[in-house]
Amino acid sequence: MNQVKNLNKKRVGDVSKDNRIFEIQIKDCITRITANPDGTLRITHEQTPPAA
Repeated sequence: MNQVKNLNKKRVGDVSKDNRIFEIQIKDCITRITANPDGTLRITHEQTPPAA
């Protein structure tokens, strides 16, 4: 995955090597946006377990 930064040089997310998945992590929630072959987007949310 490659980092994506905004104009202020702050990291906003990661894009996959094939440019089909964009991933955003805020605290313990990961949001993945996937480009489907038919041109639609699939958005999923995943809760990560808390760090011990």
